[in-house]
Amino acid sequence: MVSVFLANAPYFLEERYGKLAGVGSTLPHMGLLMLGAVLRKSGHRVRMVDASALGLTYEETIEEIKKNQPDIIGLTAVTPSIDRTVKLAYMIKRIYPFVPIVIGGPHFTAVPQKTMKDYPVFDYGVIGEGEITIVDLVETLASGRRPSTVTGVVIRENGKILFSQSRAPITDMDSLPFPAWDLLDGFPHKYHPALFKYKKLPSTHIISSRGCPNKCIFCDTSVFSRRIRFHSPEYILELVDYLVKKFNIKEIIFEDDQFLLKKKRVEKICEGILRSKWNIAWSCSGRVNSVDDIGLLKLMKFSGCWQINYGIESGNQRILDFAKKEITINQIEKAVRLTHKAGILSKGYFIFGLPYETEETMKNTIGFAKSIPLDDMSIFMLTPFPGSEMYDIAEQHGRIDKDFEKMNLLDVVYVPNGLSKEILLNYQRRFMKEFYLRPRIIGNYLKRLIVNPLNVFNMIKAFSGFLNSVFGKTTG
Repeated sequence: MVSVFLANAPYFLEERYGKLAGVGSTLPHMGLLMLGAVLRKSGHRVRMVDASALGLTYEETIEEIKKNQPDIIGLTAVTPSIDRTVKLAYMIKRIYPFVPIVIGGPHFTAVPQKTMKDYPVFDYGVIGEGEITIVDLVETLASGRRPSTVTGVVIRENGKILFSQSRAPITDMDSLPFPAWDLLDGFPHKYHPALFKYKKLPSTHIISSRGCPNKCIFCDTSVFSRRIRFHSPEYILELVDYLVKKFNIKEIIFEDDQFLLKKKRVEKICEGILRSKWNIAWSCSGRVNSVDDIGLLKLMKFSGCWQINYGIESGNQRILDFAKKEITINQIEKAVRLTHKAGILSKGYFIFGLPYETEETMKNTIGFAKSIPLDDMSIFMLTPFPGSEMYDIAEQHGRIDKDFEKMNLLDVVYVPNGLSKEILLNYQRRFMKEFYLRPRIIGNYLKRLIVNPLNVFNMIKAFSGFLNSVFGKTTG
């Protein structure tokens, strides 16, 4: 038996959410939960801490590691958190110089060679889905065998960086154990979604499928690949039953990129929820071109679905086409109107700063968003993450700041030709002001407070952050 400690480095809400930090998400890291589950199933001793979710300092995180005296330490990172992960890794190495540190996650998978070269503190790296690889690597190291025999890893050996053979994506999704929520300190009450992303607490998120076949230029699909694979409805219903009975979970957030793609599967999940009489609320994300059946939407509503999140990105067709969204303005409008007709709220996610963006196209987007019955929206700045097509072509269409720490969807790290950082920020603020300061939207939020008056304090914090974002000083 090997003692493994898994950690997500400190990444404070203020760094992730800016002025809206007071109402940001503290949901746990799903990748760590899955790694913990497979390692434990294989007979190893596993401890984990999600310092980002819990708001722990580096020193507090180190103290948690010291309590457990691990044989191997696994860390994960997204692009904006890689510097924080590196800082934590060096702090660990000073205390445990001979304990192997394994890095994984989206950032490493996107740029493994660069990560190992730039940060010699990492001994091994796991590329892509890590469940099978991490077990193989841990057991190989424990037995004294050469880690180069493990597929899907990068090894630092005698000053050289070596790549083993790549590992294929997991195909039998139902063979995976349930995420190890029970390894988290204080789950579920210390972990919650962002304000207005839930109706009931306690709430948590699950991923019922992996992969996305689409080719949006701003997405990094390097971890889960473009090959989409689904858990069966039966697996998902068993998982929800476990969450309800073990942790008294009241709401589920499906975080799949493509939850709505297979309609029969969605129907079976809805029917299972109804049969169970759990009385849970749930929400999901989906593509607008998967939504054309009012009957399915009504079944979703009846089973507890209260919101669908749509990646709309832009209200200009040329921008959508260049971004390879493979959707049309008409499909967006149809999906949102059908969702509204079914009694489900819809939230649109938008991006400013894609190639060929102009002041006119941003005006198009703002006007379009106001013309359809969206109930909520988020507007992000284009962030060309490593591993995305946009990262590779960014300099052909504008100016990019490759400071990973700024790649948080809040800072402007990419400015398309013909625009400036100040113009992008001004239109972002204009979008927020024009969308939210309308009687219908204000009324919707007040209704949510009536339904859940416990959110009054958080609502005040959110509104204060909103006013700061919209009417505060813009930095150019």
